[in-house]
Amino acid sequence: MWNEARMNTAANAKVMIVEDDAELVRGLKRLLESDGYEVVPATVSLHALPLALREQPDLIVLDVMMPGIDGWEVLRRIRASASIASTPVMMLTAKSSVDDRVFGLSAGADDYLTKPFALREFRARIDALLRRSRSGLEAPGIKRMPVTAERGVAFVDTSDIMYIEGMRNHCMIHTSEGEMPSRMSLGEVEMRAGAGLMRVHRSYIVNLDAVRGCHWATKSAFVLSLKDGSEVPVSRTLVAEVRGRLGLC
Repeated sequence: MWNEARMNTAANAKVMIVEDDAELVRGLKRLLESDGYEVVPATVSLHALPLALREQPDLIVLDVMMPGIDGWEVLRRIRASASIASTPVMMLTAKSSVDDRVFGLSAGADDYLTKPFALREFRARIDALLRRSRSGLEAPGIKRMPVTAERGVAFVDTSDIMYIEGMRNHCMIHTSEGEMPSRMSLGEVEMRAGAGLMRVHRSYIVNLDAVRGCHWATKSAFVLSLKDGSEVPVSRTLVAEVRGRLGLC
């Protein structure tokens, strides 16, 4: 039963491994290929982003400590690239403190595995991330967002949301009536979001129906003006896509 579930997860799945330890890459590549995954190796961090944009992997395994640019910068560039911004990323690192793990997850990683690790755990985490990612893609967009209330949990209709702001360990839901914290991460919201919610910045998801205008605040800063009077910045790499979604080009 377990092997059958793993085969279903691996079917047509492409995993990219960004790690400067060539021997480790070879070992992980053999392991994943034996489970039926297609593996794309990258041992130079500078090559990671263009390779990911070309290959469009279903999941990226990314080492933190690498020469050139480190894994956090690669992750930032991934999250700023529209076509792969929502790709699940698992970070590999020798740092194991709670603060390090919290930083990794709040920086946009979907999972965090410390070295040395058991191959069985690595394999299980890969399977779990892909199952979660695929179930999110197959499920209809969420209609309500869970938020922390005085007496437990309450729900906010997505149609009432102006924008969602990513925080360190959670996100903040902004409506015309105020703001409320949610335990969901910005990545989880994006994975489950319907067509009306769009990630326009590494820290923001916007309800496109709440946009009443947009403009260049400066030569390099493009912002969306929302119905409640708030403004949300747009990553420069996403300006054309956002304008297209708004019917402006």
